[in-house]
Amino acid sequence: MPEPEQQFSITHARADTWRVLVLHGEIDLDTAPRLITAFTRAAGRREPLAIDLCDAHARDATHTALLVNAVRWLHQRRRDVVIVCPPGPARTALEQTAVALHLVLLEDARELYGRDIEPDRRRLETIAHSDRVQRGSTAPRRAALLAEATLTLEARHADPDLELDNVARAVMTSRRQLQRVFAEHTGAAFREELVAVRVQHAAVLLQTTELTVADIADRVGYRQAAHFANAFRRQYGMTPTGLRRARRNEGAAASAKNPPGPPR
Repeated sequence: MPEPEQQFSITHARADTWRVLVLHGEIDLDTAPRLITAFTRAAGRREPLAIDLCDAHARDATHTALLVNAVRWLHQRRRDVVIVCPPGPARTALEQTAVALHLVLLEDARELYGRDIEPDRRRLETIAHSDRVQRGSTAPRRAALLAEATLTLEARHADPDLELDNVARAVMTSRRQLQRVFAEHTGAAFREELVAVRVQHAAVLLQTTELTVADIADRVGYRQAAHFANAFRRQYGMTPTGLRRARRNEGAAASAKNPPGPPR
């Protein structure tokens, strides 16, 4: 059986003025560090950037979540990044977690040709920060730690008492080292990352269940619904109820545009 390194690759391509990172193969805990390192380095490039996920797939739902978070980290550093992702599990996850709300999401890389490049006021600041990424032997280890820590957050985000020390112990590293890893690869502190993971899970529940906002807040680790609602609004620019209503309206509009055919 081929090793994971042989199953996964990242190649560089061009589409008009865009540099495109093309992902091929399976994303799992073994290959995720290469993905994270590539995204972190790509964030520092000074040319239009796109990520092509058409030939990439995650091993399972857990690793799909790892891909979604990696896309979010890249977007935090490069607000102008474009993601090419056809219909499928990865696109569904980006949409259901509401990460796609702030992304330019295309279905085909050919859509990049002739596409206008929108300026990003924070671009220079982003590049300056990204250029400080560590190189050499420590980079893969730190990326691996981030992947492991992210899976821990995904598994334990509902624990209202989850702290950085708990995650550091779970991935067998120090608190200080893990803080450095989050800052280096995500551009955020641990607490910000935990909030992001919690509200992503909340977004899925808002769109796929009829649970109340208070029940969802409890399920994703918040003791008080008001604190959850404030965190959600800061992340997505709308309330939890607003997201649920918007998605329902989109669904109703889509149904009206494509009504079911007559019964056979």
